[in-house]
Amino acid sequence: MTEPAKSLSTRALIAASLPRRYRAEQRFRLYGRAAILLAISALALLLFSVGSQGFSTFSIYHFNLPLQLDARLIDPKNTADPKVIAKGRYRKLIQKALSDAFPKVHSRSDKRALYALSTGLNSVSLRNQVVNNPDLIGSEIRYTAPLSDDLDLYLKGKITPRKFYKGTGALKASATNKNTLELTGKPGAFDTLIQHIRQKRLVRAERLEDRAEKLLERLKEARKEVAEVQQVEVNRLKILAADIRQKAKNNTIHLDKNDPSVLINFNQGFIKAAELSDHQITGLALLAPTRLEPSQNWRSLILDSPERARRVTDQQAAWAETLLARGHLKRSFNSIFFTHADSREPELAGIAGAMVGSILTLMATMLAAVPIGILAAIYLEEFAPRNRLTDFIEVNINNLAAVPSIIFGLLGLAVFLNIFHMPRSAPIVGGLVLALMTLPVIIIASRAAIKAVPPSIREAALGIGASKTQTVFDHVLPLAAPGILTGTIIGLARALGETAPLLMIGMVAFIADIPKSLTSPATAMPVQIYLWASSSERSWESRTAAAIIILLLLMIVLNLTAVFLRHKFERRW
Repeated sequence: MTEPAKSLSTRALIAASLPRRYRAEQRFRLYGRAAILLAISALALLLFSVGSQGFSTFSIYHFNLPLQLDARLIDPKNTADPKVIAKGRYRKLIQKALSDAFPKVHSRSDKRALYALSTGLNSVSLRNQVVNNPDLIGSEIRYTAPLSDDLDLYLKGKITPRKFYKGTGALKASATNKNTLELTGKPGAFDTLIQHIRQKRLVRAERLEDRAEKLLERLKEARKEVAEVQQVEVNRLKILAADIRQKAKNNTIHLDKNDPSVLINFNQGFIKAAELSDHQITGLALLAPTRLEPSQNWRSLILDSPERARRVTDQQAAWAETLLARGHLKRSFNSIFFTHADSREPELAGIAGAMVGSILTLMATMLAAVPIGILAAIYLEEFAPRNRLTDFIEVNINNLAAVPSIIFGLLGLAVFLNIFHMPRSAPIVGGLVLALMTLPVIIIASRAAIKAVPPSIREAALGIGASKTQTVFDHVLPLAAPGILTGTIIGLARALGETAPLLMIGMVAFIADIPKSLTSPATAMPVQIYLWASSSERSWESRTAAAIIILLLLMIVLNLTAVFLRHKFERRW
C-alpha cells in the first residue's frame, strides 16, 4: 500500500473514533457532575437533618408569673444575713405562684403534676436574684424562668402534633356531676373530630393487620409448637383489628386509651372528651370553665399521640395552653444555651462551658504545635542534610499524620497523666494531646509551602551576600507564610472536632462550671455533643443538634479563614 493510501486509512480510522471519544468525554463530564450533585445533596441532607432538630433549641418558653417574695419563707427573723437568705424556701415560693395561677388544684397528685411545669433548679436562679438584691424581699416581682423541658417540647410540637380546630356555632354546657360536663352544639359541630378519630383508628387497624400478615408468613418456617402460639397471636390481632374497624363506624365514638386526646377549650376551661357524637360531647373537666353560659368562641385541640404514650399529660397540656393564652408563657431567644455550662436539666444546659473549654484547649494546641511544627519544617526543608536519618524522620512524620487519633489519646494518658501527673480533664492536657496529633499535619503543610518558593529567590538572596539563615527567615519564610497559615489553620480545625483523644484523658466528665484557666476542669464541644447524644431524655436530641450546628459554624469559620488568607497573600510565580 502506498504512503498516501496509508495516510488516508489512518485519517479515516481517527475520524471514525472521534465520535466514540467525544461520547466518552461527555460521559466522564456527566459522571463528574453527578458526583458533585450527590455530594451537595448529601451535605444538604445532613444540614437539613441537623437544622430541623436543632433550630428549636435557639428559642425557649419562659414563665412570666407574678410571685410574692414572702419574708416568712425567705428571712422569717428579718436578719438580713445573706447566709440565711440563701437558705430560703424558694421552691415553695415558685410552687405558690403556680398554685395561685390555678387555685382549684387541690389533690396531691394534681399539685405534683402542676409543679412539674417548672424545673426544680429554677429555685436556684430565684435564690441568686434575691441574694444579690435583698431589698426585693416582701415585694411582688414578675417571675421569669424556663418552662420544664417536656412542656417546652410539647408547645413546640415535638412531643405530639397539636391541631386546633375553630368551633362553629354556639356551644352550651351542663354539669352532669362534679367533674363531668356535657357539651352540646349544632348538628355536625363535631364531625371534624369524629373523622379524625376514625382515620386514626383505621390506620391502627391496618398496622395490626400488617403485623398479622407478617406473622402468617413466618408460620411456614416455624416449628409446630411455635406455629401454634403464633397462630393464636395472628387470630388475636385480626379480631382486634376487626373490632377497631367496627368501632370506627359507630356514630357515637367512645374514646379509649389508644385514641388521640380531644380537648375542648370552652369559656377559659378545658374538657377532655370521653364520648362524642356529631353534636354532643361528654367529658372530664381538666380545667373548669369560668361559666357555663353558651359561647360562640370555642375551639377543639387534638393531641395525636395517646396520653399514655407521652410524658406530658392532658392535664398538664391544659395548664400550659391556659398559661399561654393568658400571656404567662412567652417564647423568646434561648440565651441560657449560650451563657450556661452543662446541667442535669436540659432546659438549663448550655454550651458556654464547652466552648470556653474548646477555646482554651485550642490555644494550648496552637502554642505547643505551631512554633515546633514550623521550625521543624524549616529545618528539614532548608538546613537538614540529606541522609538516612532525615529520610527516616520524614517517613515517620508522614506515617504519624495517618495514625488514628485515639492512639494519641492513649499516649497522652500514659505520658501526661500517669508519668507527669498533670491535672485530669484540663485544657492544658487536651491541648498537648491534640498538639501531638496536629504536629505532623503542620510540618507537612509547612514543608510543602516552603518548597513551593522558587529557588531563584534563595539564589538571589545568597548572591547579594545574605547568609543562609537570613535567606530563609527574611526571604523564603515570608513568601511561604500564606501556605503555612493555611495548613496550620486546617490542622487546628481538625483538632477542634476531635473527640476520641479527649475521651481518653478524662475530658468526658460532667462539668457544671465554665473553666477559668488552662488547668481548670473542662470539657470540649465534641465531647459535650457525645455526652448529650448518649442521654436518654428526648430534650437532649435538639440540644445535641444545636451544639453540632455551633461546632459546624466554628469549623466553617476556620476553613473560610484559611481560604481567605490563601487568596489574599497567594503569589503567582
